[in-house]
Amino acid sequence: MGSEGVRKRALTIAYICLLLLCLSGCGEETGQSPVLPDERADTGFVLFGIYDYDSADTPVFVSADAEAGTLTFFNLTVAKRYTLSYDGTSGFYDKYGQTMSVSQFTPGTLVDLKFVKGSKHLTSMSLSKDAWLRDATDEYRFDPVKQEVTIGSEVLKISREARYFSGGEEIPDAELNEADTLSFSGIGSTVYSVLVENGHGYLRLKGQEYFVGGWIEVGSRIFRKVTEDMLLTVPEGRYQVIVSNAGTSAERTVQVRRGEESELDLSDVEIEKPKIGMVLFSLTPSDAELYVDGEKTDPSGAVEMSYGLHQIICRASGYRSLTQYISVGQESAGINIVLETADAGAQEEETQVPADTTTSYYQVHIGAPEGASCYLDGSYVGIVPCSFRKTEGTHTITLARQGYLTRSYTISVDGEDKDVSFSFVELITEEQAAAGGGASPDAGTGTGTGTEPGNANRTPGDAVSPDGAQAGQGGTSAAGTDTGSQSGENASQTPGDALQALNSAIAPAENG
Repeated sequence: MGSEGVRKRALTIAYICLLLLCLSGCGEETGQSPVLPDERADTGFVLFGIYDYDSADTPVFVSADAEAGTLTFFNLTVAKRYTLSYDGTSGFYDKYGQTMSVSQFTPGTLVDLKFVKGSKHLTSMSLSKDAWLRDATDEYRFDPVKQEVTIGSEVLKISREARYFSGGEEIPDAELNEADTLSFSGIGSTVYSVLVENGHGYLRLKGQEYFVGGWIEVGSRIFRKVTEDMLLTVPEGRYQVIVSNAGTSAERTVQVRRGEESELDLSDVEIEKPKIGMVLFSLTPSDAELYVDGEKTDPSGAVEMSYGLHQIICRASGYRSLTQYISVGQESAGINIVLETADAGAQEEETQVPADTTTSYYQVHIGAPEGASCYLDGSYVGIVPCSFRKTEGTHTITLARQGYLTRSYTISVDGEDKDVSFSFVELITEEQAAAGGGASPDAGTGTGTGTEPGNANRTPGDAVSPDGAQAGQGGTSAAGTDTGSQSGENASQTPGDALQALNSAIAPAENG
């Protein structure tokens, strides 16, 4: 038994040694990597995670296509559009990191993006942390020469690449109207996006023959003399409209919708015998001049005025001119007018006394679109091509034609002794509009030709040179689109830190 136990113990030890030798041999290098049976071939495809990206940008958000799963942006560095795809792995946030949905992003918003360049796939999109918003204001004034906008008391620069939006669609800058309520977005002291919060429509008078020469009051903001063929540009909304002349007045409620014409029919108004009121004016200073409806009037005695709305202008040397509207509705009334002293050294604003007074006979010529009815500040001036007397300042040109969408443009006309010419893009038909067609938002809206230097064409957008080319860019014709790119100083002033890859890979691919 003793020898048998020793033999078993020896076999056990030998077996253990053999096992250890086999295991150590498996760990030796053979010069080849072991191939696992479930290893897959390399396809070159890299799956990015939800936090992976290789490019970033701070562009303007232009539009979303939920069905295609794509988002379109405008890059402010290279002045080009590009499109990214998105899916369930893409994140959407406000500027504080709180989750948002795609539908909560408004076209025209400045956003911070992270994305994968090669696949053009969006990783994350958030409201830009550096952007500011001046929301829904009508207290603004554009200066097209300085390329600035004054909002309240704040003066801001307008980028040459600024985008303009109305109703979720991008529009040409000159389609903005002083009647619009706007929101402004930008970075630092520069505006990069303008949104129309409350737009404008049009009010046409019908059967107004008796009221020609009288006055129309729309709400409490618009007072105009009634003309034979009138098309007013009015902020969208519901209004009480009063039309009056020679003692007869009519009041109607009108709904004005964005981009649409509303008609006010006055043909059923009963014409009353004119009623006259006696109005006594007290003027300070006593030697001030008084004008009633554009006619110089002697204020030393009671002034006969028909019932209804009238324009009053009072002016005197060394004082600020005053223009106001009064409604006469009783047999006698007294009005006290006190003019403010003009600031020393300040240039007094000049008030035109009769509405059609002009200091020169130079003309504004409208060359296109041919066949459209043209209205200047609501008053009919003719069928395009047509001309009218040149008056310095900002004006609204409205173009209308049966079966086409009415369009209006804001122009700025200088005071130089020369004629000016404008041409606008063709109107689109109602059928085209219903099908989703329309003018490009980058289409030119006017060209200064012949004798006009061109900086009177576009408000608030880029000045246009005599041949219609935009300074510093590739050029814009009356119906063309800008194909140039920003360079030099302007390029360094745009927001964001877009990677170089965006220049060579995404923007050309979307626009080539």
